[in-house]
Amino acid sequence: MLAYAIRHAESVANVERNETVNLEAPLSSLGRRQSAALADRFSGTAVSAIYSSPYLRCIETAMPLATALNAPIHLLPELCEFHYFSDDAVPPSAALDTFDDIMHRHTQVQPCPDYAGAMEWPPVVESQQSLANRLHNLATLLKTRWLASDDAVVLISHGTPIARFIDAWLTGGPGQSYRFIIDNAAIAALRHFDEVSSLICLNDVSHLHGLPAPATANYRADGSLKAEPATAYH
Repeated sequence: MLAYAIRHAESVANVERNETVNLEAPLSSLGRRQSAALADRFSGTAVSAIYSSPYLRCIETAMPLATALNAPIHLLPELCEFHYFSDDAVPPSAALDTFDDIMHRHTQVQPCPDYAGAMEWPPVVESQQSLANRLHNLATLLKTRWLASDDAVVLISHGTPIARFIDAWLTGGPGQSYRFIIDNAAIAALRHFDEVSSLICLNDVSHLHGLPAPATANYRADGSLKAEPATAYH
């Protein structure tokens, strides 16, 4: 099987560099163009399922793809954002809407037939070990659910969860062995075949050619890479 793990397109909070305060920031104007480019990228791909974090910026990223493929969006708690808070920071008091509320607001969101647990989101304040555990559970779920070699799923999530998902996919256990750069709307492609798990590509943004490079990106508009890190996602 193949798994395409994609960080959400640029959000208003990315532009303001304020993601930990504004939990439900929508996509920016550039983010909407990035999500359309993602839909074009996968227009000729046979996709078995689209999974998304319940955060608005992920759902908005998934919607053009779901429309292009005439497929529903399935939410998974394991794909939720992980927030870093300093010791003196005050976490936001607002919480994500319930699954039923999100489903009623976005008609493309439908119940996930592959998920047996309660559709409850992780707490905003969460331990690193809890993050690693939930992404390990997700990697296990996908590898046991999609067994055909031509199965392909798309996962729309956030930078840190995607990095930990790649860890779990490659190592078979929860952990934080590697550091990965995950740009907005970037694709990481992973394969599981004959009991061997591998990473095919990381941080692929070739489908965004012709779009402006966000200030927070690790690449410039001409495709060259920045020597200094532009984001905190790893």
